[in-house]
This record gives sequence, C-alpha cells and structure tokens, in this order.
Amino acid sequence: MRLRVATFNIRNSSAPDGDDSWVLRREATAAAIEELAADVVGLQEVLPDQLAYLRERFAQYEIVGAGRDDGVHAGEHSVVMIRPGDWRLDSHETRWLSADPSTPGSVGWDADLTRIATLVRMQHTDGTRVGIVNTHYDHIGEVAQLESSKLIDRWTAAEPDLHWVVLGDLNVEPESLPLKVFLEAGWRDAVPATAGGTFHDFTGATDRERIDHVLVRQSGPAGTSWQVIDAEVSHYRPGGRLPSDHWPVVATLEL
Repeated sequence: MRLRVATFNIRNSSAPDGDDSWVLRREATAAAIEELAADVVGLQEVLPDQLAYLRERFAQYEIVGAGRDDGVHAGEHSVVMIRPGDWRLDSHETRWLSADPSTPGSVGWDADLTRIATLVRMQHTDGTRVGIVNTHYDHIGEVAQLESSKLIDRWTAAEPDLHWVVLGDLNVEPESLPLKVFLEAGWRDAVPATAGGTFHDFTGATDRERIDHVLVRQSGPAGTSWQVIDAEVSHYRPGGRLPSDHWPVVATLEL
C-alpha cells in the first residue's frame, strides 16, 4: 500500500509581499499543489480567505483544519487536504502546541505566537489506518520547538494502532534538537540530506535552510513500518511564478 504525502507552507495572505502577494500568486500556488500529485497535503499559514479559495479550487478534496486563534475560523490554519480516491477521512482535531493543548489560542513556553497541530485519522479501502499530523512550529521559541516535538511524539505513541506521518514547517533544520527528539524516538526523516533547502523568501534559492519536513514513525501496528520510496523538494514554478516563499516537500511512502 502506497501513500504520497506533501507539506507546503503557502505564505499567509496578510503579508505585504508586493508582486508576490497572495492574490497574484494563488493560481500558481494551487497549480503547485496539483503538481505534487499527493494523496495527502499538509498546508501551513492558511488564513480564512485562502481556505475559501482552496475549498473552491479543490472542491472534490476533503479539507480540514481549524483556526489557531479560536479553534474555529480565526487566524492561521494548518490545513490537511485529502485527495479523492482510496482514502476516507475518519476523524480530525486541532491541538495547541502548549502546556494546555485543548485551549484555543494558548501559547506554549517561550513561543512568540500561538501554534497548532492538526491530527487526522484516515482509512484506506483495504482497511489500513493511517494518522497524519500537520503542524507549524514557532519561529523563535527554542523551548517551544523542543517541547512541541515531545508533545507530538507522545500524542502519536498513544495511538499505536495507526501508521503515523508528521508533516510541517518545523522552523528548524535537520540537525536540530527538535528533530533529534523524533529520531531518537524511532522516527525517520523521509527527505535525504542532499535535497536542498525549502525556505527561500521569494528568491527562488534552493540552497537555504530546510525547515519543512516529512517524518515517518518506523514502528507501526503488527510490526510494520514505512518505507520511503522517494522524497524530494519540489521546485515547480507554474508559469515562472514562485508559488510561495517556501518550496514544498513531497514523499512517496509504502507499507
């Protein structure tokens, strides 16, 4: 059974990006998502107007996720998109990356902003059950980044009947302590070290920081584990337009 997953920070629509503003690049962003050909896509920095556009553009997809400010609509969403086909959504929820994960708007530890994770549980037509975590870590708080990794590892370990995948902009590079938390707990970074950077700040650079990640839990139900068939940073520029200030990351996984 194969699952193709992707993570993509699409850059919020409120940012003063001039020629790279959302209204000018949203079609390119949607085209870049389509080009990934993924069964599941985790998006970050999605504001309500962007979510409305995506729901219209990808009307056949299941698109879930709550606003981080109120747990409903307000603020950025860490959206999960499920392509129509062999996968059925079973449940989803939003949790806050804080010491009080069920409180909307809560801020964790030394974080600068409210941060969330969207947890999705889904089932394949053959009965295989998979869990997806899509998240966006704080960009400043080093304690918050570390504690966020510990939280997500605990949450997923508490549901061992699912094959788990973490998607997200973790705002840290592969050798960082928050990534080591995952690796030491038995996770694997699906993307090779040679894949290049993901954040480029609308420059199109491919050699800057890789802060966007796909992580797979190695130990799954009945002793099964994810195998990474391929993984890469996508540099697709529809019509020459940069779709975001990040490059998306995509991986094909197999059980």
